[in-house]
Amino acid sequence: MRSRRLLTALAAAVLALASAAPAQGASGVSVYPSPGTSYNLPATQITFRGIAPSQIGQIQVVGSQTGAHAGTLQADSDGNGASFLPRTPFNRGETVTVTTALNIVGAPHGTFSFSIAKTAYSIKPMPLPVAPAGSGGLQHFRSRPDLLPPSVVIAKNAAPAGEGDIFLSPQYGPAQNGPMILSPTGQLIWFYPVAVSSQTLMSDFRVQSYQGAPVLTWWQGYTNHGSGQGEGIIFDDTYREIATVKAGNGLMMDLHEFLLTPQATAWIIAVSPVYINGIGKPVMDAVIQEIDIPTGLVMYEWHALDHVPLTDSFFTAKTPGFVFDPYHMNSLSPVPGGALVVSMRNTSTVYEVNEATGRILWELGGRHSSFRLGNGVSTAFQHDALVQPDGTITIFDDGAGPPALHPYSRGIRVSLNTRNMTASLVREYDHSPGISADFEGNVEQLSGGDVFMGWGQQPFFSEDNGAGRQILDGRFIAPTSSYRAYRFAWTGRPATSPALAVSPAPDGSTNVYVSWNGASDVGSWRVLAGTTPTSLSPQGSGRVGGFETTIPVHTADPYFAVQALGAAGEVLGTTTTAQAPPHLGVFGRSAFVSGAGTGGVPAGCLSPKPCSVSTTVSVGRTVIARTGREAIGSGLGGLLFFSLSSAGRSMLARARGGQLAATVSTRDASGMTATVPMALVRFDTRGTGPARKVSQGTGLSLIGLTDFVSKAGTGGLLVDCNSLTPCSVSAKVAVGGTTIAATGREFVGAGELGYVIFSLTGTGRSLLAHAPGNQLGVSASITSGSSTATGNLALVGF
Repeated sequence: MRSRRLLTALAAAVLALASAAPAQGASGVSVYPSPGTSYNLPATQITFRGIAPSQIGQIQVVGSQTGAHAGTLQADSDGNGASFLPRTPFNRGETVTVTTALNIVGAPHGTFSFSIAKTAYSIKPMPLPVAPAGSGGLQHFRSRPDLLPPSVVIAKNAAPAGEGDIFLSPQYGPAQNGPMILSPTGQLIWFYPVAVSSQTLMSDFRVQSYQGAPVLTWWQGYTNHGSGQGEGIIFDDTYREIATVKAGNGLMMDLHEFLLTPQATAWIIAVSPVYINGIGKPVMDAVIQEIDIPTGLVMYEWHALDHVPLTDSFFTAKTPGFVFDPYHMNSLSPVPGGALVVSMRNTSTVYEVNEATGRILWELGGRHSSFRLGNGVSTAFQHDALVQPDGTITIFDDGAGPPALHPYSRGIRVSLNTRNMTASLVREYDHSPGISADFEGNVEQLSGGDVFMGWGQQPFFSEDNGAGRQILDGRFIAPTSSYRAYRFAWTGRPATSPALAVSPAPDGSTNVYVSWNGASDVGSWRVLAGTTPTSLSPQGSGRVGGFETTIPVHTADPYFAVQALGAAGEVLGTTTTAQAPPHLGVFGRSAFVSGAGTGGVPAGCLSPKPCSVSTTVSVGRTVIARTGREAIGSGLGGLLFFSLSSAGRSMLARARGGQLAATVSTRDASGMTATVPMALVRFDTRGTGPARKVSQGTGLSLIGLTDFVSKAGTGGLLVDCNSLTPCSVSAKVAVGGTTIAATGREFVGAGELGYVIFSLTGTGRSLLAHAPGNQLGVSASITSGSSTATGNLALVGF
């Protein structure tokens, strides 16, 4: 009965996949799992490569325990192969036989078998260590408080900026992990935050090409025992995810390699825990897969357990740990001619593998090196073995162990002579001072002969020139690290809008904080402000100042937006509109105090409601003046007058140079406050002085009837720009028909007070020096556009 059911199922599988007899090339069809392999997964698909899907013909798939397997045939995206996807998985430990009419590589008669491993449990997530932030270990941004990337310092930088931006992926916080792009000077460009509490690790962050366009790629997932379980992520230049790459055949992608090809495939590594007779704990098989990104199908697979003896490892089953990890594959590098160069940390060996047959072609280092090693070539627990265009191999040699082979870790370049089978050291790349990395690290070949290095476990990255001299040295301030570090040219334009935060400053200005996470082509920022969200007009600008730019804007307008401008002044993006809260402003840094102790503080009410303001003047903890409430109209400015206590008058009288450093604090009845440092400057006058009178302009006013001039002849007219747009103010001061001071145009923010600074001519200084009672009567005029204010004022020397 069982035999009849088996034949019926087998016939159904054959009929479902029947087609005309295939036409085959002389080179044969490659299949994966490869014939005779032993450590395949129960969920494996059966891959046929090197043949059009329509030419595959009849196939029979029979498990020694599970019997005939029906399934579907799915084509690879390149049309040069397909995979048979069984409807049900195979059993652990069984043998699977595949019968075809194809010329199979390794099975020319078309029938081949492979075995299914006795799979162990899946790797479980392990808590990641979290680096302490310490002092200055985190970056903070007002416009993006959600971003807390680790701080980076570049101690030395003589490297060419044209070699590109710096790509890192902090993996131990302190607050967030994630892909991170820095400018050549170390300023943050882009950060993709993931909280350390999620236990998510990101690694191997770099620029690659997918379907002809530059993309960002990285691995993300969880880790345990140095291996990972996750997936590959692909972002476009707008920082949107366009593809996800997963391992196939029941595996999950390991953190150590994610390499895209021009054919829209990805070379990846996976770790497969399996049981082997005589070993009482899971053995970590190292697996290479090539994944067809559009379909997710496996196009190639290779298992270390099928080709590398366990005795080649420097670890044994008795090595402490809940698993036995004999290989720990950490890089692969496809090379022309159909070979793969593979690094295995725990054998301290670099291998060349024949891609078609899976056979080991040579071994560099380790227990059975195929090459005679020259001085300085030996490595220990190495990473990132890459074949370079000139045929040399660059390797990050952790070296320092444990156990230690070298005093410090290093990068090396090795030349292989495959005729004489010798390996010689071309160049060594060290860090100054020396660094010992127990794990991770990489060497990236740059144009012009330079190399860029990530120091793995340690928080450093550096660059050496072609002569091996260190020309860049950077590090995380906190003791976090990045699996690898790279430099690439990159241009990104986020799909999101720039971010904006506004904060009033006590001097009456508003600090505008703007950033655009990932924007690499912003040349400057233009600030817009207005009385309503729909009445914004330009009020200021600023050059890009790192990830976040701070622009102080002198305006009383409550609504703000910022435009990102390109190199030609074109608008690249605009923030949403933000509203500044009502606030007080204290203008200037000097308050002039008479001999009797009376002074005035210029202040503004930047609020939709009138202000009722009290003022406190202090020196240290001693209050030397306190006022009752004084009224200032909404959006207006004025002088808040105070009288010094006897202690305050005494302090000012003894102050060096007649100037006393004090703190002025203002407080509105609503609770708004503004506190600024201010110099109290003593002046002395006698008599009533000249007559004083002002005539104010539309949107422009002179504040106060007395202005003060230093011995050098420098003074200031206090001006109120009570218009909707900033004032560009020029001033003129005269005595009779003689002009004694004239200014160019000076900026005063909309709705704000400000000083228009002038310098007296020699005649003006002389007139003031001889003025009765130290008070010189003058006529003053200020002009902004069509608005003019004039007045008869007194100039007082101090």
